[in-house]
Parts: sequence; structure tokens; C-alpha cells
Amino acid sequence: MGKLKRNTARFSKLWGGLGAGPSKPASVNRGLPPECRALGAARDQAGHGRNFAGHGPTPRHRKTSLGRAILVAILLIPGALAQRQAFTPGDLWLWRTVSETRISPDGHWVVYAESWNHRAANAAYQNLWLASADGRQRRQLTDGAWRDSSPRWSAGSDAIAYISNRTGTAQIRIRRVESGQDAQLGQLAQGPLALAWSSAGDAIAFTALIVAKPAAAWAPEAILRFLKPPPGHPQLFVIPVTGGALPGATASGATASGAASGLTARQITTGDLNWLGEPAWMPNGQSILCEAAADPDPDHPLEGGEIFSVRPADGAMKQMTQHEGPDEQPTPSPDGSRIAWVSADAKPQSYVVRHLYVMNPDGSRVKLLSGGFDRDVARPQWSSDSRTIYFLAEDSGAAHVYLARLDGTVHPVTKGQERLRDFSLADNGRAAAIRSSATEGGDAISFAADLPGGVTTLAAPNDHLLADRRIAAVEEIHYDSGGHSIQGWIVKPPGFDPSVKYPLLVDIQDNPRAMYGYEFQLRAQILAAAGYALLLANPRGSPGYGEQFGSLLRTRYPGDDADDLLRGVDYAAARGFIDAKHLAVSGGLVAAWIIGHTDRFSAAVLRDPIADWLIDIATQPDGLRRAASWMGAMPWDDPDQYIKHSPVYFARNFQTPTLVLGDSAAVDEMDFALRARKVDSALVRLPVAGGPAVSVLELEAELAWIGRKR
Repeated sequence: MGKLKRNTARFSKLWGGLGAGPSKPASVNRGLPPECRALGAARDQAGHGRNFAGHGPTPRHRKTSLGRAILVAILLIPGALAQRQAFTPGDLWLWRTVSETRISPDGHWVVYAESWNHRAANAAYQNLWLASADGRQRRQLTDGAWRDSSPRWSAGSDAIAYISNRTGTAQIRIRRVESGQDAQLGQLAQGPLALAWSSAGDAIAFTALIVAKPAAAWAPEAILRFLKPPPGHPQLFVIPVTGGALPGATASGATASGAASGLTARQITTGDLNWLGEPAWMPNGQSILCEAAADPDPDHPLEGGEIFSVRPADGAMKQMTQHEGPDEQPTPSPDGSRIAWVSADAKPQSYVVRHLYVMNPDGSRVKLLSGGFDRDVARPQWSSDSRTIYFLAEDSGAAHVYLARLDGTVHPVTKGQERLRDFSLADNGRAAAIRSSATEGGDAISFAADLPGGVTTLAAPNDHLLADRRIAAVEEIHYDSGGHSIQGWIVKPPGFDPSVKYPLLVDIQDNPRAMYGYEFQLRAQILAAAGYALLLANPRGSPGYGEQFGSLLRTRYPGDDADDLLRGVDYAAARGFIDAKHLAVSGGLVAAWIIGHTDRFSAAVLRDPIADWLIDIATQPDGLRRAASWMGAMPWDDPDQYIKHSPVYFARNFQTPTLVLGDSAAVDEMDFALRARKVDSALVRLPVAGGPAVSVLELEAELAWIGRKR
């Protein structure tokens, strides 16, 4: 980008340097050099390219053909591995993200979504793919410049419902697996947010936002359109799949839409509750479970939603849980005898672990199953015999599948230095998930839940790109800070030489706060490819280490976590390969805090930081919860608390050359403070809705800034 000037850079100027030519969605081979495509083709021929349309060879033949293909590839393209290229910000246009793996109830098929960035359109698109659970077949179900999401199987494994915006608005579509027939389900006036099939396959429940019009008795009609509208409320709807009215339906319930195909969705909930998450039908089809929450209450900021049961026939509903904290993810057992869900207590803490509970279908006999398991439970799934619940949980950099018995015992199912997400379970015990590790870029996999060692890769759309790139080595580290053991990783530049001094970049993940781990980090690889060693650490307050560790920062955020990161810099510097004169820090709130408390960094990049906690809680949808959890009080009750932890109030200490990225009031605050203190700085105003190009430009600007004086 060249040297950044002091005045604010405009997005349109940065846009001009991006170039043209779309990153085409049809094949991950496109855009790669010939030698890489040849190597990928050889792997495909051997059955390991994950791109075959029909049945593959037998396992014995696959091994033979793999050996031959590798030999041919080596003979035809000598030195291909030595000619690997470095990662660059432009690789974001080539990267593909697999998500939403859902295995069919019979365990034979896995549907998943694959997204990519289109350079010419500056847009992110997403389509659906289908793979056999044994990995022998794979085909693309949808193909186009739109977004398909939320694929859900019918109970009979013969159809997939999903949400698509191909017509310009989000609509529900049904795909018949056998015939390939694909049709829109009615014409919904409100875009669906989440959906679920009925057990009989004759109806779909979904949530959609109902937006209220501004109204005020005092206001003249001419100013109503300028009046801040009341908050909208997601409501619960039901639409028949086969046509006609839902069995047992009455004339009650509002009509949500006209129906081009003769199908009409009925709104079965009303009022001021917000119906959240994914609904779930009870096996008998007589009721639907869903989380519902009132609008935030200043007097009870930590209260969350409750689980409700709604009868689709007449909209009658019953509150199933009575709990101050959030209750979510209701999941009925296959036999209908129990309901599992996830809940957290309403504690005045910055972090509270989410536990697994079960209850009877009438809400009685509530039992905590994961009381001794000090990690967050997510995506509970019942075994077909209704005796075991499988779920995902993060732990110390990894994310794995666990199982909980009804007697309250919890056991790990998968293990290793990897992270799993989007887990789903079939009736036959076959499971699907997405796996990422230091060398795997998020692959769709299947495995037997009772024999997790046998993993089948279903799709690895980034394999060809990774085969053509030099991948930086990642070293796990542990160090002490403030009496706590901190886990982190050092990402070393490709071709690392321990006798060379490398600049260090502390990369902070705090918006939102999340756990670094064993997954493939594309951002880290791009930065390391530019010659930087990176420190990725999980300081106090990070999830994945239990409730006590995660809640250490209440009323001290930021503060102790920044100290943990600075101790990590000391640890890395002591290793002997860090250039102590070239230290950089990049992040949001914590990075902004650090430049007001130390001058040891030669460069800083603030990515959409929090500058003032008051403005943050006033502008965020969960501002009341943030005030209670992080600050411990409202700003007028304890203004000093807000000042003590807002970076902008420490501007007197700003000395570090700083690049500010983003487009918010906080960005302007930090830019003003830096300029007022006459600190070498720049503001690059990147619009939030600027498409994938914003991520590319952010990395380009970041590398240009921290590399100015190397």
C-alpha cells in the first residue's frame, strides 16, 4: 500500500488496488498454479481429492492408486513442494469455509454448506453440497451467486429444507434427495431465521422477525419516519410442506405471508417475547419447543430466555423452565420421554459456564447432568435409544465431542490436538462434524460416535491451496502470569531459523473474546508469511479453561489479561529469536489498553476497538448485560469504574505509532486522542458492510503499517 498518510484514508482509494477477476466457485483448483493443479488432480485420481462424483475405488485399490498417483506427480513436477508460495492477504479470495454439517437421520448422507468470496462482485456466497457418509460420493446440490444456509433433514432422510436468498429475499426451499427436485416453500413476507421439520415431515416450524412500525400519540405524522422504531420481535411460524392446512389447525393464528404455491405460513406466537434459536418438534408432532426471551430489563440484566412449549394447532404455550439465567437449545429425546437443554446461571460474573440439563416432557424432574464438567456445553444430540446425550465442548485449545449419561457421568468421545464444530448425530450412531487442526483448514468429516478413531474425510476444499503454500510451524507454549498458567502458541515464519531475530506480533482475539486453539489460523499464516513471529495466547478471562479462570476479569477488563499477554512477550523474547526492538500488537479493546500502559511496542494496530465503555454499552444490543457482567455497575452508579477500564482515558500515555481500523464512534475517539497527543498514527475507515474486500484491505493495511520501519 505504500506509506500511509496522516489523513484518513478513504475506502474508495483502497478499493482501486484490488484488481479484478472472480474467484470462481466451481472448483478450488481455479486460481492455483499449474503444478499445484496437477498435484491436486493426481490426488483426486487416487480418491483423496474429495471431489469425486460417483463411487470411488475399493480401499485396497485406493491405496494402490494413491501410491501410483504420488509417484507420477513427483516425476512430472519435480521440486513442486520446494516451490510453494507464501500466504498473502489475497488468499482470502481463494479460501473456502465449510459449515453446517448435518448428517441424515439414517446415517447415509451428510449435507453441508461451502462459502467462498467472489472478487469481482466483492461478495460472499454459499451453496450446499451432499456427501455420502462413507466418503465415496460427493456432489453439489446448489450452485449460484447467492447464499444457501441452515440445511435440515426430514425425519425420513428423503428431503432437505434450507434457507436461500436466490430470489432476492430469504425463503425456505425443499430439496428432494432422490429426484433432485428443488422448490420454494410458499412466499414468505418475513425472512426465516431458523427452521425445523416436524417428525412426520408434513410441516416446518421457523422463526422470523416481525418489525413494528413507529407509533407515538404525541408525534405528528410527518416525523414518525424519523422516530426510533420499537424493537422488532422474532416470532414462531408453521408452514405445511405437502399443501393444505396443518393437521389439527384451527382458524386462529395470523397469516404471515401470501403463498405463491398455495402454501401459507401461520404465525403461532404473538406478543413481546423474542423467539430465539432453532425450534424443535416433540416426536408426537403436537408441540414445538423454542427459547423465548423478553426484551432486556435494566433491573434484571443477567436474566435470559426460557424454554417454552407451543402447540401449533392453536398457539397455546407453556413455560417449561423457571430459571433466572439463559435457557437454550431445547432437544427432545427420540422417544419423547425427556428434553435436554443448555443453561447458565445468572451470576454477576464476566463468564459463566453453560451446563447440560434434562427434564420430563411436562417440565418436571429437572436434573443437572454436567455439574462436574467445568466447560461450556453446546449442540446436545440424543442417541437413538434416548439414553445418552452427545455434545461439543471447548477445552484448553481443543474442541471435542463428549457424552453424558443420564446418571450424570460425562466422558470424552474424541481427542487430539484439533477443534470440532457443527456436530450432528444420526440414528445409527454415525456422526458428522467439521475438523480443523494446524494443517487442516476446516474439513467435513464423519465418524462412528462409539468408534471415533475411524474418521472419514468428506470434503477438504482448501487442500489444493494448502498444498501450494508454505505453512508456518506452530509451537504450543505455557507460561506463568499472576499465579496462573497461560496457554498460547507461537507461530513461526516459514523457513524459521532459530539463529535469526524475528519481529514479534502479539495478535489479540477479543471482539468477541474467544479461545485460540489448535485450529488452522489463516490470518496468522498470512501474517507469519510476511516474516513475523506471532504470539497467540489465551489470557485470564478466556473460555475453555473453566468458570473460575473465565470469570477472573469481572470489573478488571481490560487489565489482568493485558498483563498476561505482556508476560507472554517476555516468555517469547527469552527464547532468543525475537527482535526486542520490533514488537507490534494488534487487536481491539486490549490492544488499545496496552498502548496506554506501556511503550515497549514499536507499532500497534487497533481493529474496531472499544475506546469508552459507556459508549459501548449504550450502543450494543447486549449493553445491559455487558454493564452488569464486565463493569459490575451502570456508569452513573460507578463512573470511576468505567474510566479506569476505558482506553481513551489513558491517552496521556499514548506513544506507540498506531493504525486505527474500523468505522465506529470508538474508532473516531481513538483517532482523536492519538492526534491530540501528536502520536504518529493513521485512521483507515473500512466500512462494516464493505464485503470481503474489507478483510483483505485490513490485512494489507496492517502489514504495511507494522512493516514501515523494519
